[in-house]
Amino acid sequence: MPLTIFISHLGYRTSIIHILLVLVLISVPAASPFAATTKTLSKQTYQQLQASQKLLEAGNTGKAVSQLQILLKETTEHPYEQAVILQTLAHAYISSDAYNKAIPYLQRSLKLNQLPDDVQQRGRYNLAQLYLAENQFTESIKTIQVWIANAKIPRAEIYAMLGSAYLQLQRYADAIEPMRKAIELNETPKENWYQSLLGAYNELKNYEQCTVLLREMITLFPKRPRYWRQLAGIEMMRENYSEALAVMELAYLRNYLEAERDLLNLAQLYSHQNAPYKAGIVIEKEIHNRRIKATRKNWELAANAWNQARETKRAINALEQAWKISQQPALGLRLSQHYLDAQRWKAASLVLNALLKKKKLDEDDAGRTWLLLGITRFETKQRDEAREALNQAAKYKNTRKDALQWLAALK
Repeated sequence: MPLTIFISHLGYRTSIIHILLVLVLISVPAASPFAATTKTLSKQTYQQLQASQKLLEAGNTGKAVSQLQILLKETTEHPYEQAVILQTLAHAYISSDAYNKAIPYLQRSLKLNQLPDDVQQRGRYNLAQLYLAENQFTESIKTIQVWIANAKIPRAEIYAMLGSAYLQLQRYADAIEPMRKAIELNETPKENWYQSLLGAYNELKNYEQCTVLLREMITLFPKRPRYWRQLAGIEMMRENYSEALAVMELAYLRNYLEAERDLLNLAQLYSHQNAPYKAGIVIEKEIHNRRIKATRKNWELAANAWNQARETKRAINALEQAWKISQQPALGLRLSQHYLDAQRWKAASLVLNALLKKKKLDEDDAGRTWLLLGITRFETKQRDEAREALNQAAKYKNTRKDALQWLAALK
């Protein structure tokens, strides 16, 4: 009865720069694993192979391997049968995750060159993946190259495997062509292949090609914020800040940005590109949406944006929110200065008096606090109280000169 062995393909997937190979357990088909060919197995060999197959299906790998080893010794004068048995042994070891043991049997089977061309090709494909799984990347490359030389129709997966092996060897320039070929041949875009190609370009510092590829990636996979972020980051690295802002703004408008760091990066880009009003809007809106945390630091960022946009009331409101969270001296002084600029004397006094109650004001902060309090009292016609505060401010080196000038004004 004419028969050949069939071995299932193994699976794998890639990461953004390096490849993580994941071998899928090869299951034995319920139907007979043998198909017609011009060469034949003897009835006895066929029956023993079937018996071994049933043992494998039942999970009794050890006994199946023992029987196959005996059968291998009994068929030394029949190369075709030897090739089939060797592939079956490889199959058995693969099914029990013993990939290192499967490799030599698959090698020997292929070396005999007795099986049909398509089965030989499947064997090379599986062997290349086993080499990848065992970190034998150079051997995997050699095997894949033989597969390509014998292929009638190119396959995207084999080129992706070749690119993966080159990446593992850090041969980034060699990885580019096969990864591009894999992407070109595959009808349905595979995200991990794009990631691998991007990783190769990035390692080679070919940022121009990185931008070209990332623009394609955000078209194919628009809901992946990291690609928008990476594209903006590379444009910033190339000092194309307006391009970086355009990328992040488009992602935001399409609601693809949700992470706090992305939203804050967008706000900072707005400020950097002279659009502070938009920066303030984004920060405050997303604080209220709870996608940006309502921290002192973030409220201060909002205040910075509003200051840059000359939106004084909004800057004061942002600083007030920050002050409620953390009454740090520098923040209190900044808020007080804004109150003075807006002639909100009572509000300034409340903050300054709260600062003076703190036991650990350093000299600079203490001097500044007394000075601002003296100015506040001066403007509200509290002459004696103003003189007292300004005399205190005059004791500190950093505010002595200003305090004496205000004291002179009092006289």
